[in-house]
Amino acid sequence: MNAPSRLDRELNELLQELRVIQGGILLLVGFLLVIAFSSGFQRVTEFEKAVYFLTLLDTGLAAIVVVAPVVHHRMAFRKHDKERVIVRGNVQILISIVLVALSILGITVLISDYLYGGWLAAAIAILYSVITVCLWWLLPRHSVRRAADEHGHVIET
Repeated sequence: MNAPSRLDRELNELLQELRVIQGGILLLVGFLLVIAFSSGFQRVTEFEKAVYFLTLLDTGLAAIVVVAPVVHHRMAFRKHDKERVIVRGNVQILISIVLVALSILGITVLISDYLYGGWLAAAIAILYSVITVCLWWLLPRHSVRRAADEHGHVIET
């Protein structure tokens, strides 16, 4: 496969992945904005306020990071910079995935603590963290290593 068609395919894949994660981030931002103005929010503890605010900041940062590849693509349009758009976009998507995981964790802790208190919120936080690390880090890394072994490639760690 020649380089331009490979770059076109990789850019299309990147843009498709951006569409998926951007939608999720927008939902998280919307949820956070709605709960801040609900009547029950006045009864949250200082811990819950801190979790909310940190989660809001994190989710806002995730939104900025996930839009960055789109901005780069627009600014580099027809300037023969497709490979850098793809490489940087890949890094930015990975960063935004980490930020989304932290947002989901923050929202889950906030709601668990608000509804049931600290012990359950801590247990839920640990459970969600383990599941996220397994599904979003360990299993993909395992697949990459297996594929590299099967094809005789050396992977960077």
